[in-house]
Amino acid sequence: MRIALGGFMHETNTFVPEPTPWAMFNQEGAWPGFTRGPDLLTKFRPFNIASTGFMRIAEAAGHTMVPLSWSFAQPSGRVEDRVFERAVSYILADLADAAPDAVFLELHGAMTTETIEDAEGELLARVRRLVGPNVPVLSSLDLHANVTRQMVDNASFMSAYRTYPHIDWLQTGERVAQWLDRVLAWGPQPARAFRQMPFLIPIASGCSMIEPMKGLYALLEEIEAETGVHLSLCPGFPSADIFDMGATVIGYGADQPSVDAAVDRLYHAVLRSEAAFLDHLAKPQDEAVALAFQRADMAGKPVIIADTQDNPGAGGSSITTGFLRAMIKRGAQSTLMALHHEPAIAEAAHKAGKGATIAVTFAANGSGPGEEPLTTTAEVIAVSDGRFIGTGPMVGGQPINMGPSAWLRIGGIDLVVGTVRQQPHCVAVCTHLGIDITGYKVVVLKSSVHFRGDWQPYADSVVVGASPGAALDDTGVIPFQHLRPNVRRRPMSNH
Repeated sequence: MRIALGGFMHETNTFVPEPTPWAMFNQEGAWPGFTRGPDLLTKFRPFNIASTGFMRIAEAAGHTMVPLSWSFAQPSGRVEDRVFERAVSYILADLADAAPDAVFLELHGAMTTETIEDAEGELLARVRRLVGPNVPVLSSLDLHANVTRQMVDNASFMSAYRTYPHIDWLQTGERVAQWLDRVLAWGPQPARAFRQMPFLIPIASGCSMIEPMKGLYALLEEIEAETGVHLSLCPGFPSADIFDMGATVIGYGADQPSVDAAVDRLYHAVLRSEAAFLDHLAKPQDEAVALAFQRADMAGKPVIIADTQDNPGAGGSSITTGFLRAMIKRGAQSTLMALHHEPAIAEAAHKAGKGATIAVTFAANGSGPGEEPLTTTAEVIAVSDGRFIGTGPMVGGQPINMGPSAWLRIGGIDLVVGTVRQQPHCVAVCTHLGIDITGYKVVVLKSSVHFRGDWQPYADSVVVGASPGAALDDTGVIPFQHLRPNVRRRPMSNH
C-alpha cells in the first residue's frame, strides 16, 4: 500500500492572549521544525514521535510511505487562522497529488485557532472530503487531546498516547501501524464509540506514573486483550476554553456491541476513580517550598518542586518569578532551578563570559500572571550553545536545541536559562552545562509531569507547586466561558 504520512501538532492554551504565528512552527527545539517532502522520511528517525514509529512498522510490513508535511509548535496561544490554513493547504495539496491507499496523520487533538475551536476535527473533515469515504484515515493523538465528535466521525481510527510523561509517543505510531490490518478488515467505517467524562481532570493528576491513571491504563490494556477492541483514554487539556474540552474514552472494533461494552467498562472505571484525581492538586507556592525543604532535610536525594503553572508544555511563558523570589527571600542554599526562557539574559551571560558577574532582570518584559520583573546580580558559572543529545525515556537520543544557554548563580541558587522556550524534559538540560544534579537539596523545574521520566529516578520525591502562571492547575478556578454545560469543573464538585 501507498500510505501518505504527515502531521500538524499544537496544544493550545486559549488563555494566552498572543496568537501563535508561523515562526513558532519553524523553530527547532526538542523536536524538529516544519518539514515537507522527502526529508520527512529521514530527518525524523532519531526522534520519539509517532511518525517515526508508524514508518518503522509500516515499512517493515512492505508499505510505501508518501511524505506530506509535518509541523509542531510549543504550546501557546490560539493558532493564527492564516497559519492553520497554510499548514492544512500543504497537507491537502500533497495529499491530492499522492492519491494514496491510506493516510496517517500525527495530530495532537487540542489545537484551537482564532476562529476554529476544533482544529483537528476541521482538518480531518477536509481530508475526508478530499480522499472520499473509502480511504482509511488513521491518526495518532496526544494523551491530552480534547477529542470531539467531528474527529471521531471523520477518522477511521485514532490511538492516543498512554503515558504522561509521553514516553510512548513513538510507540503510539507503531501501535497505529500494527492495527492497520484490522482497520482494513473492519471496512471503511469500523464500529466506534465515544464517551465524554462528566468531570474535568487537573493536568498533573493525569500522570500515568501515579494513581489513579496508572491503574486505569493498566485496565485499558486488560480490556483490549480480552475483547479485541482498541481503546484510548484522554484526560484532556484543561487550559482550553472550548465546548468539547475534557476527558474522553474512545474505542474501535469489529462490531458495535463489543465496542460499546468495552468503552463503557473503561468509562465507568474512570467514574469510580473521580475522587482520587483530587489527591494531586498543586500546593500553594510557599507551602510547596516549605514542604520541599522539610523533606530535603531528611533525604539523601534532591526534592523536586514542579512549577506546574509556568509549564511551557501547557502554554506557560517559562519566565514567571514566583518561585525564584521565594527562594531568594528564604536565602535558599543548594537549590537548582530550570528552565527559564530568558534569551536576553543568556546573551548577556555569553558576552560577559564564565566567571563574570552580571546584572540581570528576569521577566523584564513580563505582562502575564506571575511575570513581575525581578532584578538582581548573578555569577556566570558556564555557558553553552544549548545543543546536546537528550537523555531519558522521553527524549533520549534526540538532538535538542535550547539555543544559547547559561548556568547562573544567585547566592545559593543555581539557575539555567535558555533561548528556546521548552520544558526541562531531561537532566541533560542541566548536565550538558556541567551541572551535577545530585548535589542539590531542592530542584525547581518549570514543568508539570514530563520531567518525571528522566529526573524522578534522581529524586527523593516530587512536590507539585502552584505559583502564579498561565497554566492553571486547579480546573475548579479556571475561568471557562465556553465549556459545555453539566460538566463538573473540579472532581467531586457540584458544578
